[in-house]
Amino acid sequence: MQKIHREKAKTRRFVREMLPLAIPVAVNEFLRSSVHIVDTVMVGHISETAIASVNLAGQIFFVFILLLVGVCSGSAIFIAQYFGDKDTKGIQRTLGLSLLAATFVGAVFAIGGVAFSEEIISFYTKDAAVISAGADYLRIAGWTFPFVALSFVYGTVLRTMHQAKIPLVVSFVALAVSTGLNFVFIFGHFGFPAMGVKGAALATLFARILELALLFAVMRVKKSIALAPVKRLFSFSRTFVKRYAITNYPVMLNDIGWALGVSLYSKIYAGISTQALTAVVVADTIFMLFFVVFFGTGSASSILIGNKIGERNLARAQEYAKIVLKIFTPVSICFALILFAGSWTFPRIYGVEADTLRMTTIVLWAYAFIMPFKCFNYHTVCGILRSGGDTKFALAADIGGIWLIGLPMALLARDILGLPLIGVVMFLLSEEIIKSVITYHRVKSGKWINRVI
Repeated sequence: MQKIHREKAKTRRFVREMLPLAIPVAVNEFLRSSVHIVDTVMVGHISETAIASVNLAGQIFFVFILLLVGVCSGSAIFIAQYFGDKDTKGIQRTLGLSLLAATFVGAVFAIGGVAFSEEIISFYTKDAAVISAGADYLRIAGWTFPFVALSFVYGTVLRTMHQAKIPLVVSFVALAVSTGLNFVFIFGHFGFPAMGVKGAALATLFARILELALLFAVMRVKKSIALAPVKRLFSFSRTFVKRYAITNYPVMLNDIGWALGVSLYSKIYAGISTQALTAVVVADTIFMLFFVVFFGTGSASSILIGNKIGERNLARAQEYAKIVLKIFTPVSICFALILFAGSWTFPRIYGVEADTLRMTTIVLWAYAFIMPFKCFNYHTVCGILRSGGDTKFALAADIGGIWLIGLPMALLARDILGLPLIGVVMFLLSEEIIKSVITYHRVKSGKWINRVI
């Protein structure tokens, strides 16, 4: 009984530390994701072609965001441990390296997205109407990449330093502006012409510019250490850059490989039919509204575990990892049941046709089944392994899952077995089940704990 009481006390202590971090991060990610969701819902009332075109244009944004996640996740490993060690200079020079990397990535994607919009969309589909609308969207929205890059880096640094409320407030304002401008630009109100998908792109661009401007303004008022002088941001030595690169490159490769693999999933779905792609797009956006909670808990877990490693309290870090897996698996099952129960109702807000609605509902059933496995993998890879600097194993687990299991299984189901959409989805998602077994044994071994600073 005493042992059970001690375990409950440890769990309560972890939850008390985790919630103030997890809730703002989860809400912030929900708001960030909602900018794209608002685009999808509103253009859904134009046509299913508009939904498919915005989603395929969004694939380059998806790859871009995953690249930023790679840059920032690697940086967050250092920042969390520096924060635990109370090393302000270490935090600032890590931020400087992150800004350099993110700015470069943002500039490359902006040029590529604007200049080669039609080529990018035509990679995923041969539907001329979808290509035309998707290119129109990307030529405008492509200019958001540099602004998103800077906002993402500063937002990650602030959350890792337990200042998650700042990016949360800024994201809320950005969502409100995006929603209002979508209404005006897409449908044509207050004297503006109805611009359709171009209007959605323009609203997103204005919202992202405002988001970055507000973020700088709030940091200045709060006198955040993230607004460090240029000299401090870029005062890193070769030794530090080398240590940063060794730890960070597996995270970058991980997220690049994962993003490209998941992006190819859209190509596979588009190869079935535009209707199938639309059904998956709608199902994905609904699923993300549920899963966004775990972005918060995963991020908070990573920060707390990284802090303990920075404090040299390795036993507590291992203890926290076990608690993470113990409490969030049953929570994810509850969310999965809610998703399943609402699988016929939720897609109706998109105004899709009856056949597409039916396909979407069936896909949501598959997503509800796989949610506990996906949640488990997210917390092990992003919340535990990366926080301990075990980035190479995380790389192997994620890339192996996508490229050696998910993609081959999807192609097998579509091209050889000739299965319908739900069969392709189920074959593809089998990688989450296999990956969960591998990552569980890694966490249990304790080999993932490394002090990188």
